[in-house]
Amino acid sequence: MVDEAQELTDAEWTMLLRRVPSRSLTIVGDRAQARHGFRESWQERLARVGLGDARLATLTVNYRTPEEVMREAEPVIRAAIPDANVPVAIRRSGHPVLHGSLSQRDAILESWLAEHAEGVACVIGDPTFAGMPRVSSLSPQLAKGLEFDLVILVDPDAWGSDDERGGIEGAVDRYVAMTRATQQLAVLSS
Repeated sequence: MVDEAQELTDAEWTMLLRRVPSRSLTIVGDRAQARHGFRESWQERLARVGLGDARLATLTVNYRTPEEVMREAEPVIRAAIPDANVPVAIRRSGHPVLHGSLSQRDAILESWLAEHAEGVACVIGDPTFAGMPRVSSLSPQLAKGLEFDLVILVDPDAWGSDDERGGIEGAVDRYVAMTRATQQLAVLSS
């Protein structure tokens, strides 16, 4: 089983295939989450590394992220990767995506914590926030693969290196961070 396969370099694929001479693998990956870009199709990528007879199954249903969040996340990734596989959310949370200023961060957290005796939240992209019980503070890169009931993004339009801002790296970080929310998303700007 190879997870996060979209991140593997050609050298890593070579190393992996030397260890699995049968080439019988289950490969899981999402081009929309490839921080360093993934311009080719999965078929092209796998054929290039020596897995030309791969069978592809595409995830079409999103069970984690609610429709309200996916409605805002999809255009973010499609702007950078127009043919990205974006699964369709099958549920609504009833919580619209909040947009506001960084000055609202603590009030949003206090309100959410008061209303939810259980669950976890995360502030993503704010190195000044130290975290607290049930609320993590992570960079966009470290949030990958995790999920939270409430996600607060701080200045997501500034994510990515100067030469990548608005490009693949920043778009992938924004998309991945947005889709960590299982219930509610807030996008805050300085």
